[in-house]
Amino acid sequence: MKGLKKVLILIMVVLMVFTWTACSNSDGKDNTSNNGDNNIESTETVYPLTVVDDLGNEVIFEKAPEKIVSISPSNTEILFALGLGDKVIGRDNYSNYPEEAQDIEVVGDYDGPNTEAIIDLDPNVVFAFRSIPEDIKQLLEASEIKLVVFNSSSIDDVFKSIETIGQITNVKEKSDEVIDNMKNEREEIITKLKDVKSKKVFIDLGDFYSVGPDSFIDSMLQEINASNIASDADTPYPQLSLEKVIEANPDIYISTFTSAEDIKKLEGIQAIDAFKNDDIVEITSGTPENDIIQRPGPRVIDGLEIYAKAIYPEVFEE
Repeated sequence: MKGLKKVLILIMVVLMVFTWTACSNSDGKDNTSNNGDNNIESTETVYPLTVVDDLGNEVIFEKAPEKIVSISPSNTEILFALGLGDKVIGRDNYSNYPEEAQDIEVVGDYDGPNTEAIIDLDPNVVFAFRSIPEDIKQLLEASEIKLVVFNSSSIDDVFKSIETIGQITNVKEKSDEVIDNMKNEREEIITKLKDVKSKKVFIDLGDFYSVGPDSFIDSMLQEINASNIASDADTPYPQLSLEKVIEANPDIYISTFTSAEDIKKLEGIQAIDAFKNDDIVEITSGTPENDIIQRPGPRVIDGLEIYAKAIYPEVFEE
């Protein structure tokens, strides 16, 4: 009898181990299906969603916003690129692209939004750029209007902004598509320039204000292997002296404000190589190209190409 009991116990133990192993393998298959090579990442945003904006503010969304105010041209362009134009009910006065954006009600500009107008529109969220006055921030939050501020200083930061807006608004699949296309276009431009000899460039924003380290345009120049003569400044937007520009002797002079004709009249500018080789490029305000080269939005790769063609035209000649 004792022997029979031992045999029965042994059989029971074997059956228990077999059952446990089978269950474990079954669970393992399910986990692999969700997290392994066959995993298809969900494109649906899970709410409540917490995001941290570029100023370090934590913002919680209980659901996708249906009414949006954008007080930055770059954010407005992102929203339209993601197919969210019909949800934008307010914009800043510089948001002029795409054309449909011009039909949206204006609520001031990015550094001086009309708080009363925004509150009257009763949006779920306001997308801002770089900074926003503290009193306006407090008024919006007191009105239960969420505020998200972006401060892109590179193309990769633009990708992050697009991704974040796509996540907040539950259009992640579209935002991924936009970002992938931009990355492919960016790679094509960079590949064309991989063997170029770097040229020295001066970006004149007007009155010799330029772009220094940690500025968006400086990062774009780095992407295309251009040497920014203001990259050693101690501020993102330094004002250079004429003497400094002449001393740096840029190969390419790009003006976003002053006409090339007026620049050529400056006393002493004739000494720089950009003047000698007639490489003073005018991309002045009021032109579509000027908007593109300065906005950290979905057209930023177009801006990268504009800079690349201005600095290395020989590479793009057919």
